[in-house]
Amino acid sequence: MDITNYMLANYSTFIFVLARTGSILMTAPIFSAFNIPMQVKLGLILLLALLLTPLAPVVAAPQTFTGIIMGLAGELMIGAAVGLAIKFVFTGIEYAGQVASFQMGIGMASAYDPINSAQVTVLGKLMSILTLLIFLTVNGHLMVIMALEKSFEVIPPYGFTLSGTLMDSLIIFSREIFILGLKFSAPVVAILIFVNLAMGIMARTVPQLNMFAIGFAVTISVGFVMILISMPVFEDAAISVFDRMWQGVDNLLRVM
Repeated sequence: MDITNYMLANYSTFIFVLARTGSILMTAPIFSAFNIPMQVKLGLILLLALLLTPLAPVVAAPQTFTGIIMGLAGELMIGAAVGLAIKFVFTGIEYAGQVASFQMGIGMASAYDPINSAQVTVLGKLMSILTLLIFLTVNGHLMVIMALEKSFEVIPPYGFTLSGTLMDSLIIFSREIFILGLKFSAPVVAILIFVNLAMGIMARTVPQLNMFAIGFAVTISVGFVMILISMPVFEDAAISVFDRMWQGVDNLLRVM
């Protein structure tokens, strides 16, 4: 009864907490997965909103309908910006797998990704699963909720500000897709450049060899061996990326 009375007395704060919570969880990795039933997502959003409302500053609702709509739109923008910033990192590492797949010649081998509801290459799916497991290992899902709670300390309800600095920060996060794709695929891409160069020299010196047939087996084998060799450092690299990501999310909240 006390909780019910509190929510009724602070309904304006609860509505805006619910909007921000919903927008973050509907865009952040893991929580936004398409294979999670919508009933579970809505239940989690409602539960977190109930828990976070007492922690958010108590504010009065705008007096006009336009003010309410603008306030809700701002809350949705806050959640979407944070959720997408986190998702950009996952997309970048998955993109690295796609780049490596095409370099190895297995880009046509694709699988359905139930998390993002899209077709991805096999290596891209592998990188995505490994990144997700590492994210859960370092309690990344709890960090998302902590970032949500911290957002109410930095940006109170109705406190969203759309600025050029915010757009610059989002562009920097989106740029990470290509930077991470290049960094994580670099071992495979680099070794295969030398392999293709060596096969090109062999094709010129020994024309009897059918390098077109041999090349596929060689590039695929060397690519997988290089992936196996680089696996021990993959976890440390991913954790380092996550650490920088949370710093970026904190800066993103401050410019809003």
